[in-house]
Amino acid sequence: MSVPGHSEPATGGPGASPGRTAAAAPSAPSGASAGPAQGAAPFLSAELLTIQAGARPLLTDLTFVMGRGEHWVLTGHAGVGKSTLGKALCGLIFHRGALHIDYAPLATPGAAAPRALFVDQWHHFKDHTGLSSQFYYQQRYNSQDAENAVTLLEELLAAAPGAEAEAWGLLRALHVDHRAYASLVQLSSGEHKKLQLARAFISKPQLLVLDNPYLGLDTATCANLEALFEQAAAVGTQLIIIGDTANLPSVVTHIATLSDGSLEIVPKAAYQLIHSAPTALPPAPIMLPAYLRDAPFSGEGAPPAFATFLRMEHVHVQYEHKLVLDNIDWTVRRGEHWWLKGHNGAGKSTLLSLVVGDNPQAYANPIYLFDKKRGSGESIWDLKKKIGYISPELHWYFDQQTTCAGAIATGFFDTTGLYRAVSEEQREVVNQWLEVFDLTPFRDKRLQDLSIGRQRLTLLARALVKNPPVLILDEPCQGLDEDQAAHFIRVVDKLMEHPGRTLLYVSHRLDQLPKCIDHVLALEAGRQVEKGPYHYKTQTVQR
Repeated sequence: MSVPGHSEPATGGPGASPGRTAAAAPSAPSGASAGPAQGAAPFLSAELLTIQAGARPLLTDLTFVMGRGEHWVLTGHAGVGKSTLGKALCGLIFHRGALHIDYAPLATPGAAAPRALFVDQWHHFKDHTGLSSQFYYQQRYNSQDAENAVTLLEELLAAAPGAEAEAWGLLRALHVDHRAYASLVQLSSGEHKKLQLARAFISKPQLLVLDNPYLGLDTATCANLEALFEQAAAVGTQLIIIGDTANLPSVVTHIATLSDGSLEIVPKAAYQLIHSAPTALPPAPIMLPAYLRDAPFSGEGAPPAFATFLRMEHVHVQYEHKLVLDNIDWTVRRGEHWWLKGHNGAGKSTLLSLVVGDNPQAYANPIYLFDKKRGSGESIWDLKKKIGYISPELHWYFDQQTTCAGAIATGFFDTTGLYRAVSEEQREVVNQWLEVFDLTPFRDKRLQDLSIGRQRLTLLARALVKNPPVLILDEPCQGLDEDQAAHFIRVVDKLMEHPGRTLLYVSHRLDQLPKCIDHVLALEAGRQVEKGPYHYKTQTVQR
């Protein structure tokens, strides 16, 4: 909630403890539900908190109180500043205004445990030299590069030296103990997320801010997070979970909604009562760019250039002693829409890397694309012309200095940065996709200056911009808020009304499946355990 008033301004910056920026803690605004229980001292209080990006205000004059023992979900539309606020509370972003956190004295003076910890949406790891910039897109599939990267267990114990027993317990709870000695560069995106969470819980901060902790996790791990949240709360950690409200953990006491520069904080029970019945109006019809109606698919003329998009025969991928894929047989015909599913580390992204050519072992297996055996003369660039692709790894390694419009335009050239001039015709197509995803106001903003959700929408538009006959969408809704995800899924369904367009789609969330899905391939530990037709039905939220 935004409350007028006056206070002695305080400032803080990166690396500073949030408690050091405190002025006198303000009392809760009259009538607000943001304050602590009567008689209880506040744990966190902010008064006229203001954060700017250059000359542009991001958050202005926020005043609120978090009571001791409270645990929040911080929600709101993409781009409203949720992550920015979370970083400010952890002392990572310069701010003006008073911010006070009543930390308990450390049991051991000089202990390394952080008082406040912000856990970003994805993990940025380093090699044994301490550098992260040496890692690159596709490196995960080059096993010879793994020697210079630390292992999962090494990275976890660096956060809590000597805590081996606790580390193994967390790895088991997160279903990643079998990967303890794997190099970080070889982990899947979901396994990286599990490492992030394990590091956070083993660090035992007094304030833990988790930005989209469910991002990319399989259903079983999401269920186990409930117990880990409870355990963290039991040892005195206060939680702020940034994300949607589709599945509220039992430990959560309040919902804090950030909107139009104000923060509204409501007890969970009251929030659930208010939002128990959907009130949204029916969505507006999806209007795709006009050129899609007339233009042929990229890389194709008429008649259609292929009958079968993909055929794999007894595909096998192994890195030293780690079996990743075993005896995969899979055929995808033109116009089919497949859901590829499986737990984190089951082999889904590796399977797709063979299709798009990012994995060197693609040429050591019998794989046919567009009716031709891979390696029979068609270049990788000829294949990429016909495929629109997005994955978490592509997002991680994309050039963050590229503008929103420029990033979409790279889809014409299948590069991760804009290195060629864009024609007027291509520029107009980019403008149409900016409109579809409500990105027009951000066309000239660099990706690094956009929210994670808008970055992801930009890269989704990049996958679509050249009108490919095949879309490969690996966890496409990661980072999107509920409205953005629903809109994107409707765009996919609209695109798939074309009888010749083919789809491979990865998601752990049943509620984020397009209705067009008509086939399923399920992997477990690198082996196919289900394959065949799939009949869509309305899904309840399940992570």
